[in-house]
Amino acid sequence: MGNQTNTVLDAVQAQSAAYIPKIHLLADSISTAYFSHLTILEVISVVISAILIGASIFFIIKTGWLALRIDRIQDVILKTNIPKKNTKKAWAAIQEHFFTGGDNDLKVAILEADKVLDEALRTAGIQGSTLGDRLKKLDSSQLPDIDEIWDAHKLRNQIAHEGDFKLKRDIAERALGIYEKALRELKALD
Repeated sequence: MGNQTNTVLDAVQAQSAAYIPKIHLLADSISTAYFSHLTILEVISVVISAILIGASIFFIIKTGWLALRIDRIQDVILKTNIPKKNTKKAWAAIQEHFFTGGDNDLKVAILEADKVLDEALRTAGIQGSTLGDRLKKLDSSQLPDIDEIWDAHKLRNQIAHEGDFKLKRDIAERALGIYEKALRELKALD
């Protein structure tokens, strides 16, 4: 039994000894092929990396991800007033809608002004799920023109819920004046 095992082991070793030079040749040919094409592979990897980095930068800028992070850093760490900046930008857009002058533009201006006031009250810490809820929690000591603000908000509701509502320019101008005054009292606009 011991003799047979030795014979089998010798046969396996002889066969493996025959394959070892072939394996070394294969490894040498693979390493030679790899190293001979290494410069090409490096160039290809640099090009692919540059494309991926460029695409990442493009999408970071396009999606506004970077601008959002910068705004958060300015607001939290640098203590700048980003909500006021956003309110000013939104108010400029509202004024543009108003001065464009079409019936739909006037309606959009009122709807947007209502949203801006809602955001300003939310930022001021007034609780509620809608602007109406927030206005109910205020009184004339907090906002002196609360009744006028309610009227402007009711106008907004008519615009939003009545599809055939006709809005006159003077009524829209009065409502926007009310919203602007309220935003200034809340110190959301300068």
